[in-house]
Amino acid sequence: MATTDIATITPPSVPVPDAQDSPVKVIKADDLKMIGDKLSRLFMEYVSDRRIAELRWLRNQRQYLGIYDPEIEKELNANRSKAYPRVTRVKCISVLSRLMNLMFQGTERNWQLTADPSPDLKVSDVVQAIADAQKADAASTAPGTPAPPAKAVDLPYVMAAIKTLSEARAKALSDLIDDQLMELGGDQSEDYVTLNRDVVRSGVIYGMGVLRGPYVRKSETAVWSLDATGQPSVKKKTVYKPLFEALSIWDFYPDMSAKTLKSMDGYFTRTVMTRHQVRDLAKRSDFFADQIKKYLNNNKQGNYRPQPYETELRAMGVKVNVNEMKPETLKYEVISWHGPISGEWLQMCGCDVPEGKLTDDIDAEVWMIDGNVIKCDINPWRKIDADVQTIHTFLFDEDDTSPVGMGLPNVIRDTQMAISAATRMLLDNASVICGPNLELNTDLLLLGQDLSSTAAYKVWYREGSGPDAQFPAVRNVEIESHLDELMKVIDLFMKFADMETFVGPATGGDMSQTPSEPMRTAAGASMLRGDAALPFKDIVRNFDSFTMSVIQSVVEFNRKFNPDQAPDGDYNVIARGATSLIAKEVRGMQVDQLAASLKPAEEMHVDMRKLIEARFATRDLTDLLKPQVDVDRDQAAANAKASQDQQSAQALQEANTRKLLADAFKNIAQGNKSATQADVANIDASLKLLENGVNNGGPGGSIGQGQAGGGPAGPAQGEPGQLGVQSAGGPPPAQAGAV
Repeated sequence: MATTDIATITPPSVPVPDAQDSPVKVIKADDLKMIGDKLSRLFMEYVSDRRIAELRWLRNQRQYLGIYDPEIEKELNANRSKAYPRVTRVKCISVLSRLMNLMFQGTERNWQLTADPSPDLKVSDVVQAIADAQKADAASTAPGTPAPPAKAVDLPYVMAAIKTLSEARAKALSDLIDDQLMELGGDQSEDYVTLNRDVVRSGVIYGMGVLRGPYVRKSETAVWSLDATGQPSVKKKTVYKPLFEALSIWDFYPDMSAKTLKSMDGYFTRTVMTRHQVRDLAKRSDFFADQIKKYLNNNKQGNYRPQPYETELRAMGVKVNVNEMKPETLKYEVISWHGPISGEWLQMCGCDVPEGKLTDDIDAEVWMIDGNVIKCDINPWRKIDADVQTIHTFLFDEDDTSPVGMGLPNVIRDTQMAISAATRMLLDNASVICGPNLELNTDLLLLGQDLSSTAAYKVWYREGSGPDAQFPAVRNVEIESHLDELMKVIDLFMKFADMETFVGPATGGDMSQTPSEPMRTAAGASMLRGDAALPFKDIVRNFDSFTMSVIQSVVEFNRKFNPDQAPDGDYNVIARGATSLIAKEVRGMQVDQLAASLKPAEEMHVDMRKLIEARFATRDLTDLLKPQVDVDRDQAAANAKASQDQQSAQALQEANTRKLLADAFKNIAQGNKSATQADVANIDASLKLLENGVNNGGPGGSIGQGQAGGGPAGPAQGEPGQLGVQSAGGPPPAQAGAV
């Protein structure tokens, strides 16, 4: 930061009235000057300590954009290739897309609020929990049935009631936070996902992403109600919403002497403002208005001077022609310290500090312009007795050598340089061999010809005789290209890039480049996808820490500014990135495989509703599922229709059976009738035969006589015996029948 004589301006004495109308406090100019000088020197130390990290970030940015570092570019020949395959950019975008897809899957949250098993509640809340539990017990009794005896209000009953109340509050608070996250950046265009993408992108490229907040944003909302006449009426209600913003790592100056960012003493932020923005600070009650106005009057051209990294960043982009070194920038550089300072310093700046805490370090904010303090106050969250983290960091790859982590370009830097070098050699060789290389013997060529170029159908005229005539005047020169070898080198280092970044075909979702054997079965494919996502779990766990820090700060925000919607209680913030969301794709394949392999004998042991919900949840299609009430109603209607159809089918079957039986009995009766008629016919035939026999015993025949011609005598007339018919002079009569 450039310092001028303006930094020596003596600030005026500022009277500060005490809250209890005590004698007026006077802020001494010398005290403010002393505080400003010490913090300015500390800031310069932080700037110097961060320089090595800045050089790494600049290399990462050039590598991402495909720009050679100055020390490499100056070694490249002006007539040679300067190709730079942007493998790093592809890998960074792939990792960014993969992480965002894993952590923000559709409408599913990557965080969860749960009630503590033993929440810290007020006695009135416990009484309310017991009353709600008793009402729920009474409501569970079916109408018309005698009420069961009341349950004893013992310790297990009380703990169950407290758990139910806490879970209901956790769900209500989760819904409130969901609504707030839609406008986390201050408007509808910057929601929670957008801010997280900025943080993740910074972490992937540079190694660290920073989000700061929550700040308080006041807005109005409409509350509808019914008046005494039953007409709807609306009232305006003031509500407070959290506000976050993604902080560029270039404007974040952490304590580089700390091992981790959590253990640092404090940090500086650097903000470039316009003159109008600085003047607006004077309108705020927590800034020293006289100090700001006097500084602006003495410095009308601004004090902003670009840092070395800003000059290099400008050279990489389209701002290379912008002159930011001119004295008249009309912009101002504001430095703010966030961290502990002594209670004596705060008292010098007009803050109310108890006598017992003057020697303590108190978390505070100090804003400066050119070493002139324009604000010094206790951290606003500490004022309201809230321990809220206001800086949230995401480290892509933790590095023991520095607290700011390491980005993806650092991991594949050597591989990127090797690919670029091999590509340059390949193009340089190709440019040499793509056209013919000719050897010319000018002593044998006819003078006056164009010897500087060649073309199709060109004719070379030569002269010479004798021994010189046996050699051609123009000969083609063969040059080895080594293109195949260079392409193999590029392929080798591309594989190294996949191995170093864990971003291969399977990780990116391209299964066509994976071995075919695991894809033969669903279990093999599921295992392959699970192994491909495994390296990201460590990165997602780092992001889970960031998520827990952000959501916990929002919970504390609502406890202070929305106590009616976030009542007292213990809530546990659980990040679900590594534990749930990252396994979602694998779980989807496992659920599908389970549903396809279930046997009918196994289905009775499975809750089919939960299985269906799991299948739809893995595809973010739970909104397509019917409510359970509608499903039960439709199932009851289907069961009733099936029962009716079964009854109809049974009645039809019974009718068919009766018809078959009736036909059978009819056939039997008809058979009996036919048999009876046959018997009658037989009897009639026999009677007719008898009648014919009697009639044939008249003249020329006898009844009961023996044989003629001395044969044995027949039975006497009138004696019982055989009845026969004998013709006169014929043989003995045959037996006609027996009576």
